[in-house]
Amino acid sequence: MDKEFIEKIQKRVVDLLLTLSDNLQVASKDQCSEITRLAGCWILLEQPGCGVRILKGKFSDRSAHDVLIIECNKELFLIDPTIWQIFPDNNSIFIGSVGNIQEALDLLGNKYGGSWKVAEDLYKCDNDSQDKLLATIKSNR
Repeated sequence: MDKEFIEKIQKRVVDLLLTLSDNLQVASKDQCSEITRLAGCWILLEQPGCGVRILKGKFSDRSAHDVLIIECNKELFLIDPTIWQIFPDNNSIFIGSVGNIQEALDLLGNKYGGSWKVAEDLYKCDNDSQDKLLATIKSNR
């Protein structure tokens, strides 16, 4: 996984969010679950040798947030497709690369706060699954 691939995924996410609002913070609000899964689907389809998991953070105000961890060639990359919900001025969905899951959880805890855990593994996404996610995203406006 290289910088160009991450930028390609980010462009797809931004293009989708901009159909909801011209403000990325507004567009990504309450969309992290579906958009994170959809971005995970795109990654699985374009990088079939990579593993994709969702990490979920829970916060004291009872809110939650989802982030992707992608394993490619024994490297782990953290990506937050709706980062603007929490960090509106961020320029990239790339959070960082880490050596293992515990480092990922620690990094997320330091950056976002809250408590983090592995929520699920994504294995495949067919067109029907993607269509359902898109329908949910558009109905959440």
